[in-house]
Amino acid sequence: MPHFPWQNIALNPLAAFGILLTLGVVGGQIANRIARLPAMTGYVLIGLIIGPASLHILNEDLLRAADLFINLALGLALFESGRRVDLRWLRAERTLLLSTLSYCLLVFAALYALLSYAGLDWQTSTTMAAIGMATSPIVILEMMREGRAEGQVSDRLATATALSSLLSLLAFAIALGSAHLLNQHLSADSLLTPAWLILGSSLLGLLAGLLAIALNHWLGHQRQHRTVLLFGLISLLVGLAVMLNTLPSLALLVFGLATRNLRGGESVSEPDLLTGSHFFFVAFFVAAGAWLQPQALAHHWPLAIAYLLLRTAIAMLFWFALAPANCLTRRRGLWLGLALNPLSGGSAMLLSMGSLALGAQASSAAACLMAVLLLSELAGPWLCRFALQQTGDICKEK
Repeated sequence: MPHFPWQNIALNPLAAFGILLTLGVVGGQIANRIARLPAMTGYVLIGLIIGPASLHILNEDLLRAADLFINLALGLALFESGRRVDLRWLRAERTLLLSTLSYCLLVFAALYALLSYAGLDWQTSTTMAAIGMATSPIVILEMMREGRAEGQVSDRLATATALSSLLSLLAFAIALGSAHLLNQHLSADSLLTPAWLILGSSLLGLLAGLLAIALNHWLGHQRQHRTVLLFGLISLLVGLAVMLNTLPSLALLVFGLATRNLRGGESVSEPDLLTGSHFFFVAFFVAAGAWLQPQALAHHWPLAIAYLLLRTAIAMLFWFALAPANCLTRRRGLWLGLALNPLSGGSAMLLSMGSLALGAQASSAAACLMAVLLLSELAGPWLCRFALQQTGDICKEK
């Protein structure tokens, strides 16, 4: 790899965050204006260019220092995704709930079979299959914001994204905890059990939701203070979940669900929160691109392509078949399946938690997932936008 003069410059985390934002916005606009690609694709490409795998403007230490902003962006997206799930509406739309559950189980079974056939052991296959069940909340929310998407498909897409993320995290917790117990790790690791990962995360999210409702009611109509409060609670929840060895993603989803569905939850509003969080989202996508490792694709491209094609084919065919039951035309059902394509943005973080449980195959699993993420991060946002354009939920660009 060539050596560049700027590699000797000692950037600090604040400068690194500034680079993520500045170059991210430039890259996003270039992708959008010149190549007619989603701005998210430009963010990821810029990250790939300036990251350790390319120009090395940002190294691994700086990217780890920026984890605070990255985790906050993911936390904001997961909270908002949980807020999109109205359990009262789902009681009337039980078919959507059952459809999403069936879809996730089908994806899990198909991906597990593929990964096992490729020679991966059951621990690696189950964890990667669980990750593949979820659609990325942060990509879907940013796409809907960028394209001002609204309509039948968008409503179902937002709900299915949150539910698939929830089911994916539950499956991941069970797979990770089971692998941990069966590998007979030391008692110091006993917290990584399915019960603790699921119940501990859910309890944290529920308590945060109850606290948010109580404090929002106490603050009354002080909108700015309520926005700051939500930022603070999301940051606190992420920190506590990490400290207690639970799943931050699951805790944040439950937090969003609680504030939407518990009594008094209508006092919690988030429009200002989402408006002010866009720069965190930009930093997230640029950092995600910077962490990508193109060399992983050289060794794992056949499995990565098969993984993504199988997942996409199942989604499109499944939602095409069940479209009438979900009050959609078959054409719209087909595009809904394609819109669910983007892989969850926190997948790499999840798999890093399982490195101990996966044992000898941890490095192979990480490399394979990196190849999958490289393709998904670049193609997923474009496929999602294309699908929503075909349904009319996003106006086609002229």
